[in-house]
Amino acid sequence: MKGLFDESWYSVSLDQSELSLSDRKLSTYVNALAKAGFVFEQMIEQSDDDIIQSYEGDVDFAKKAKMLPLTFVIKARKL
Repeated sequence: MKGLFDESWYSVSLDQSELSLSDRKLSTYVNALAKAGFVFEQMIEQSDDDIIQSYEGDVDFAKKAKMLPLTFVIKARKL
């Protein structure tokens, strides 16, 4: 299992294809936007109970999803 601070790329199988993904820290997104000249107006973090319940067979995912938000939205504007 990857650690929280490991942002390296990894591959997962999806149907007949392979998908390359990278888990990013929230600070990676925030810092990149700030460095690009964006000002933050609002941020929302949220988990969806339906999504968590659909993954209850995957105990590790469900456990993490209950502790951390599954999605976040940042409202920002360019200076």
